[in-house]
Amino acid sequence: MTLRTSTAIRFGHTFREHRLRVPWDHHAPRETLEIFAREIIPAGGENLPTLLYLQGGPGFPSPRPVDPSGWLEAALEHHRVILLDQRGTGHSERIDADSPYLDAAHLRLLRADQIVADAETLREALGIRRWSLLGQSFGGFCITTYLSTHPESVEHAYLTGGLPSTDSHADDIYRATFSKLSTRHEKFYTEIPWAEDRIREICHHLNNSEELLATGERLSSRRFRTIGIELGRGTGFDTLAYLLEEPFREYRGEKRLRSDFLLDVGGRVSFAEAPLYAAIHETIYAGTTPGPTSWAAQSVSDAIPGFAYDLDPREAEPFYLTGEHIFPWQFEEDPALEPFRQVAEELAQAEDWTPLYDAEVLAEAGPVCAAAVYVDDIFVPLEHSLRTAERYRDLRPWITNEFQHDGIRQDGAAIFRRLYQMVREH
Repeated sequence: MTLRTSTAIRFGHTFREHRLRVPWDHHAPRETLEIFAREIIPAGGENLPTLLYLQGGPGFPSPRPVDPSGWLEAALEHHRVILLDQRGTGHSERIDADSPYLDAAHLRLLRADQIVADAETLREALGIRRWSLLGQSFGGFCITTYLSTHPESVEHAYLTGGLPSTDSHADDIYRATFSKLSTRHEKFYTEIPWAEDRIREICHHLNNSEELLATGERLSSRRFRTIGIELGRGTGFDTLAYLLEEPFREYRGEKRLRSDFLLDVGGRVSFAEAPLYAAIHETIYAGTTPGPTSWAAQSVSDAIPGFAYDLDPREAEPFYLTGEHIFPWQFEEDPALEPFRQVAEELAQAEDWTPLYDAEVLAEAGPVCAAAVYVDDIFVPLEHSLRTAERYRDLRPWITNEFQHDGIRQDGAAIFRRLYQMVREH
């Protein structure tokens, strides 16, 4: 495979953009796709060791930095940094409604094992003997696969909010995330005491009135409730409170939702930016135990108080927003997801998934690693993360309640510097 590279200078650093064709299926190489990675080399840093950043998601491209700040600033103190667009995202053959690869055969190949194989192909093409890894959220899942398959290629690994369960079915994962979200929700209702009544009022209104989003479709109460994903972010309580402050106005004697409110909500509930996130989300949990994922979030939510999609907002106790969970009805209501409806159903019912992790390799090989594990994380539950940490040969957890799942956005520099130091402590 031929590597193509171009170079530019941005904010005092050298940027190299790499493009490389790789097999769609590394286990049965026939057709290929082009992957893209952006390398950032600080001034005078040509000989620094390399750090590969693996983005959270799945389905999101790597960051497009406009300045060397946050975790990137801290990483560039010690490394050249490579930002990889994972296959199907960004410049690595983005898959959306217009993609020729919108089918189950290709979407099955967007999991961590193929992403890791892409990264290994890139590492070899760049002539790098070993590099370090930094993974946020799903990026940490990819690191755990990486260390299960190619531990000899990794110098150190740093994980932030991304230690996956290696032995649990998706149902078990979602029982844990809904439990965490229940606790987080009650804290939100305590800190913003009027928020519960406002959420119930909006949902009751949506059940009885036609309110249209800017994209033309009717907003349902169950779709509105997916804005609860914000509760898992560091500033989530405040951003939701500001959104909910004054959602209504009277228009010609009728109670209506304000246009700016609908515009804001529309951006939160649409998957137009990253439809893959919804389409392949549950596949990241497939293969750890036998059988299909079968819309795990939907089936589990129906059995947990406060989360069923058809609750009456006037009577239900409790009544909650939902989190990062993906439901089959979203592929009917979101125009950006409608083209993925059939393929998402096929993926949900697929049974022949291969395992992504090897517990024996994790325990016996690999580098010293460090992980930020967030106590209140509603995306990657603490208990599952700590069980996996014990299976690594040498993983040093930093268990903290200072951050939510997006801690790397809140103070990425401090988090990276702490993890960097942890792997060097004896």
